[in-house]
Amino acid sequence: MQTAAPPIGLAQSVLQLRSATSEDIDWLYDTFKTTMGEYIEKTWGWDELLQRHSFEQNLPPASFLIASINDEDLGACSLIEKRDSLHLEIALIIEEKQGQGIGRQLLLEIQQRARAIHKPILLSVLKINPAVRFYKRLGFEVYDQDQWSFKMRWSQI
Repeated sequence: MQTAAPPIGLAQSVLQLRSATSEDIDWLYDTFKTTMGEYIEKTWGWDELLQRHSFEQNLPPASFLIASINDEDLGACSLIEKRDSLHLEIALIIEEKQGQGIGRQLLLEIQQRARAIHKPILLSVLKINPAVRFYKRLGFEVYDQDQWSFKMRWSQI
């Protein structure tokens, strides 16, 4: 399978990953709100207080890796290692940098980590989120679904 070349300027850029800290919570939530808000609104409706509380309770900063290039934070993912799998709880790329290969670099890094520990990656994605196509291009397959989400697995370990 042939993959598309990264956009000009990104090809020589090295994606850096760092663990998030409590100081990153506002940036993480703002990134979540701007990237996922539309899909959540269309699926269940948006309740700011509920979303903020749920985000902070279910996605603690310690679970996040923040992706940056040249010290500019561009995205993040919450990755939880379980006994028999890695769970990609959420992946976020800031809106103005989407479509530039950053999400792909981030997911390839996660896949490399999964291979190293011989565990599949599991995730859930809202059916209306265009990221479904992105995950499929990276080898994720739907293994279950509910009314709102696809449950996907990558197991090329």
